[in-house]
Amino acid sequence: MRAIQTGLVVGYGFIVMFISTAIKGVYQVYFTSLVDHYAVSIETMALVGGFFGLAQGIYSALVGKLCDRCGAGHVLLSGMLAAACAFLLFSSSNSFMTFVLGFLLLAAYAVAALTFVPVSILIDRYVIPERRQFAYVLATNGIAAGLMILSPLWIYLDGFISWPMLCAILAGVFACLAIVPALLNWMEGIRVPEKVAVQSANISSKSKPKPVSPNITAPLPRYWYLDRRFVLSALAFSGCGTSMIFIDVHYVPAIQEILSHNETANLFTGTSLSLLGLAEAVGSVLIGYLVAKKVSLPLLLCLLYIVRCITLLALALWPEPVMVPLFGIFFGITYMGTVIIISRLAGSIFGYRYKGFIFGAFFLIHQISGLLTAWLGGLLRVYCGSYFPVICFVAIWMALSAAASFLLSMLKKNGGSGNGGRYQVKYEQ
Repeated sequence: MRAIQTGLVVGYGFIVMFISTAIKGVYQVYFTSLVDHYAVSIETMALVGGFFGLAQGIYSALVGKLCDRCGAGHVLLSGMLAAACAFLLFSSSNSFMTFVLGFLLLAAYAVAALTFVPVSILIDRYVIPERRQFAYVLATNGIAAGLMILSPLWIYLDGFISWPMLCAILAGVFACLAIVPALLNWMEGIRVPEKVAVQSANISSKSKPKPVSPNITAPLPRYWYLDRRFVLSALAFSGCGTSMIFIDVHYVPAIQEILSHNETANLFTGTSLSLLGLAEAVGSVLIGYLVAKKVSLPLLLCLLYIVRCITLLALALWPEPVMVPLFGIFFGITYMGTVIIISRLAGSIFGYRYKGFIFGAFFLIHQISGLLTAWLGGLLRVYCGSYFPVICFVAIWMALSAAASFLLSMLKKNGGSGNGGRYQVKYEQ
């Protein structure tokens, strides 16, 4: 029975992650078309993407708090409905301000409510501790599948379906998918009174209640944001935000520039994104296996950022067509590993009781770095005339995140702070 429940939760998380890629994916692929459709400059549209990332980060902290209080099911339902409303708004209005408001207020919330934080909490809620890491790896592969399947689809549809028509279709898709979390929440509401009754009976039948782990009951420190473990983890995770926004906003036009906008540009771009998604799926399984083997999480995080840095420098120094698919492979191997590692660290720094909130706070830093990357990247492209300095800028940020990860590993060896340097905190639900 537990195996069936685990399979259903993982399958649902996979589907949620898969469809959530459509929200950013259509913006990423339709980027040039949106510039023409709304008659704005490239840097303006890139800045919108950056603010979208910042809004997503702010919403991630809110979503984490909501998951801790209300449960992941209600958050997932709200995310589906927000996405449906956003795309319905885009399809019915050609105003740029309407697009900006819908993109930042509705679409950004939808991405935060349909990705890492609520799915992680959902798995913690329904999957036994021994299977959680592997379950999370499988669920997050929905994003890899979205890159492999949906990104080439958007590239193909860009020449056949207009932006308003595509948004109308996606509004209907998200509205239909909202039925699933609505049913789950309804069924969970029916089972809650039964669970309360069973728990009350168990408590009354036992003379001595089972002691609760301090990791669950310990209050959140007053100045948690000054804790060295939190600061270094957040700085390390900022590199993930920088590289992710580079892929979401600047990668497609950068590849088009490298390929001189010829007839093979779309083919190479779609192939690269598909290979990135495939490598992401393979890399997440490999990294999940390494995490399960109790390797040093900060050192593994450092290694992933070093690989990203080398891959970006190779693309900048050898801008040849063959580098495009190779970039997708090597960059994709590291793509989801940073999220998997930070998810573990978020639960072990202050305890799993506050994992949703801390994970959301990490994503806020993640998205602030994304905003800076989108904005500065757009400025560098306009004033320097190419994407070469943009790629170098992101590579330097990867090196800084690798350094923060290395310092985090040294902090652990020296005993850390507050929690004695322990990152792998064991607890009982």
